[in-house]
Amino acid sequence: MGFDTSDATLVAGLYDLGADQLREVKTWCLGRELASQLHPCLGELMGRYRWDELRAIAIGCGPGSFTGTRLGVVTARILAQELDVPLFGLSSLGTMAWHYRHELQEQDGVVSRRAQQGHQYLGIYRSQGDRLNALWGDRLLADHEAETLLATWPHPYKHLSPPNPTDYGRALLTWAAQQWHDTLRAGKEFPHWSSVVPCYGK
Repeated sequence: MGFDTSDATLVAGLYDLGADQLREVKTWCLGRELASQLHPCLGELMGRYRWDELRAIAIGCGPGSFTGTRLGVVTARILAQELDVPLFGLSSLGTMAWHYRHELQEQDGVVSRRAQQGHQYLGIYRSQGDRLNALWGDRLLADHEAETLLATWPHPYKHLSPPNPTDYGRALLTWAAQQWHDTLRAGKEFPHWSSVVPCYGK
């Protein structure tokens, strides 16, 4: 399971790690109803599946809505703890860049999300093979600071538009699945729920 609450639209989906394929993605435009509707929506997603079938959970850690991001991360941590499964915390801006990874083989990708009062969250990513690397960010900047940064950025770059919620959900799940398989192949320990914290872009 993976979900992201850092925006007004709740995105959640299921990925079959054994078969290495996406099962489904659902979206709900909740706005201020997120706090009261998050658990029912996750229950709707699980539907005919059992919670104890989950082998891992992925959560979008922001940056984005302060309250929404915190709520999602706390919920994911509780679920991972109770189910005793790994928790993958993914950058919400990085997830946007992952959606465009095949277009970023020869140029960097700039992803941003509007914040309040003339500010934005900004990250710069580079795709190398099937890996996505964060070059800068994810940080909260005034708009003029972002302009200055990009004016002096030493590499070719492309501004990336936020994908639609369903495509974003696919990106979240496939990126988490790749990290799952990479961890397994490397013989490393899976991330513990206690290591995942919200990203506020500070």
